[in-house]
Amino acid sequence: MTGRAAPYHTFFAPCPRGLEGVLAAELEELGARDIAATAGGVGFKGAFSLCYRVNLESRIASRVLWLVFHGPYRTEQDVYQAAYDLPWRDWFSSSRTIKLKVSAQHCPLTSLDYVTLKIKDAVCDKFRAATGARPSVDTRQPDIRIDAFLDAHHVTLYLDTSGEPLFKRGLRKASGEAPLRENLAAGILRLSGWTPEQALLDPMCGGATILMEAVLLARHIAPGLGRGFAFEKLHNFDSKTWRDLCEASRAAQIPK
Repeated sequence: MTGRAAPYHTFFAPCPRGLEGVLAAELEELGARDIAATAGGVGFKGAFSLCYRVNLESRIASRVLWLVFHGPYRTEQDVYQAAYDLPWRDWFSSSRTIKLKVSAQHCPLTSLDYVTLKIKDAVCDKFRAATGARPSVDTRQPDIRIDAFLDAHHVTLYLDTSGEPLFKRGLRKASGEAPLRENLAAGILRLSGWTPEQALLDPMCGGATILMEAVLLARHIAPGLGRGFAFEKLHNFDSKTWRDLCEASRAAQIPK
């Protein structure tokens, strides 16, 4: 008797423009399948535990978004119904706070603020209909972030498995006025072809972001080890798998 294979999920990892190619290569190294680079990010598939690993180990991705719906729409009510029909209670509880972010390209609807309101209402109405309770909105430090993207004909809904953007490594106490984001610095290093066996000179050092990323890379330190993630607040969070990944990552580090 053979065990059942873990179901595949679809994800999207946004990244700084120009780094899509190196992010795609990194995701392949991390075990992603069906990788598809597009402007501003890379789509990929894998078991849900893959999003744990990408959040933990990706040096270039800005976030890891879990695709939960993709379908056609014509009106704001179509978007509301699509969101209402999703099994939100399977993913998180009404005690969690939420934040909505909606972006669009060639969208015929007149107000993205209204679309945002309709999706928020759909999520809250679905919870209230089932339990009488609903999630509260927190625009600063939400537990759960819901992303929506609308093009001319389709709406796509995502749950953000990262929480805070992945360039926030949890290492800095403070930063300068115009710090270079860590994932952009990591992407520059990858594009340069630098390897830890080579000397590295950063003549415009500034906040030393490139040098800090080089140290993490040289010592095989996963950039996400010092922070938390939104996927830890989802119902399907597998704490043992996550703990095993973190332990393996720590064991792979090269001592000073």
